[in-house]
Amino acid sequence: MVTLASVPNGSLGNANRRRFALTQGLLAEVRRARDAGEDRQFAIDNPRGLSVRVRAGEAAFYVQSRGPNGIKKRKLSLIGEIKISAVKLLAEAVIKAIKKALDPDVVIAAWKEKLNETETEVAQDHAEATAMGFWTFGTTIDQFMARTVTKDGITKNKLSPSSLREIKDRLRDRLEAAPLMTRSVKELRFENIEEVRDKIDASGGGESAGAKFTDLSKRVLKWGAKFRRRMTGLDPTYPWWLALAHEYKPQDRSQRFLTPAQAGMLISLLEGVRALEDRSNDAVFGALQLVWLIVQRSAALVGMESLRSDQWKDDPVPEREGWRVFTWIADNVKGKRETKLSIPPVAIAVLERVAKNAKALTDIDTNWAFPQARNIYLLRSYANSNNSDGIRRYDRSITPSALNHALDSLAGRKPGWPNLLQMVGLPNRIGPHDLRRSLTTFFENIGLGSYASALLDHKVTGTDKMSEQVAAVTQGVYSGADRVVFKAEGLVLWLAAVLPYYEKAKADPRLQAAIEARRASLEQNKKSGLEKRSTTLVAKRTSMTSQRTRRALES
Repeated sequence: MVTLASVPNGSLGNANRRRFALTQGLLAEVRRARDAGEDRQFAIDNPRGLSVRVRAGEAAFYVQSRGPNGIKKRKLSLIGEIKISAVKLLAEAVIKAIKKALDPDVVIAAWKEKLNETETEVAQDHAEATAMGFWTFGTTIDQFMARTVTKDGITKNKLSPSSLREIKDRLRDRLEAAPLMTRSVKELRFENIEEVRDKIDASGGGESAGAKFTDLSKRVLKWGAKFRRRMTGLDPTYPWWLALAHEYKPQDRSQRFLTPAQAGMLISLLEGVRALEDRSNDAVFGALQLVWLIVQRSAALVGMESLRSDQWKDDPVPEREGWRVFTWIADNVKGKRETKLSIPPVAIAVLERVAKNAKALTDIDTNWAFPQARNIYLLRSYANSNNSDGIRRYDRSITPSALNHALDSLAGRKPGWPNLLQMVGLPNRIGPHDLRRSLTTFFENIGLGSYASALLDHKVTGTDKMSEQVAAVTQGVYSGADRVVFKAEGLVLWLAAVLPYYEKAKADPRLQAAIEARRASLEQNKKSGLEKRSTTLVAKRTSMTSQRTRRALES
């Protein structure tokens, strides 16, 4: 018989219970007792709660520990199935689960499935999340977006509409991230976010798409750990999400701007391809034209209300007959303050054209300057039945991303589309910030940079200088603090520079070549689409025929 040395135990209550170090010598004694048919039990000193029991010719490791729901005991494995170092780790994990009122069987099952340490921890966290009802990643994002603040008795969302759209488009609704949305945040790991980031980068959705997903994930997880720990189970003392990173660095875009000649060409190109397609919805190209005419941020522009709205007022200044003043409420603009702009007739004509198209398309008088065309059949139905609630629900504006997608198609970044921008001498990539740089560069070149600041609604001190006569005329429509007069002067200068090039571009042979290339690609894409649809229908019919034949044979 092997002589075993017990570990000293100073507790008088346990004086007659010996504890043993888990060694090969102890296991040799266990095997001897098993083979001799003896019943023995050896309490292990480290970790406390682990024991080796010999019963009915079987020698196995057991764990016993007290948790919130009482004492639990679990069999881990036979002594020949696991190494000493491994059984100690397994015992510690099972004891931890018991003490936290989690299911210890999850840990044991993970070991049996040969999961590694990280996978076992994930299995534990999944069990805890299920037991405690912790939020999924998708729910955490939704709760982050749904936060509100109340001021002066008015409750509104903490995030701006543009921020909400960004989180929804770049994080919540990313196709690559769909599997993460149903998993609890408690069980997520660094590798999960990183894997999705790499998939997004490989998808060709833009250089910054993966980086934006990573940064937004960090932002939401940090909030969940700091302010909603009870619902997420995240541990702020172990903020693994802070280690998330990406290699994206914005390129130097200081030279990415359009001259007035290029801006005129772009507006003319949009006009040419818009008419080409007999478009079912004119809102996107109309918005792109308008954004370069009145040089406003795309997020604010697509949220403009229709010309029927009370947000529109006639400009009372005689020199601006036909101009109309639009007011953006504070919640709908980046600066979070009410903004006014007097809009010239050339831009009003675009709005009227889009509204006429939308009316013919949906049979409703839309509330938006640039409405979506996703729910036209529902809107027609609600219009016929005078269902105002249904109309209000499905009458929505386009989003800034729609403008970016349209510019991508013009630049040939979609399969089957030619690069029209390159054909007419424009940069291959045109984005929202290019508009601001274009405006700033134009006015700085003529020594009038303050006009750019006013049109971009930068904060300034003081108000516009207006004569007493003008101030009296404009009272009730806008004040000096709105800088409408100053902005209108800036728009006059901008349009005087751009519109002649817009008219000149219509006769440019490069524009005609680009329009013909677009026409050819439309015809080819339409043909390819019909062929694809025909193939799909044939496959469906073949499948249905096979199913009917199989059912007939089975009967």
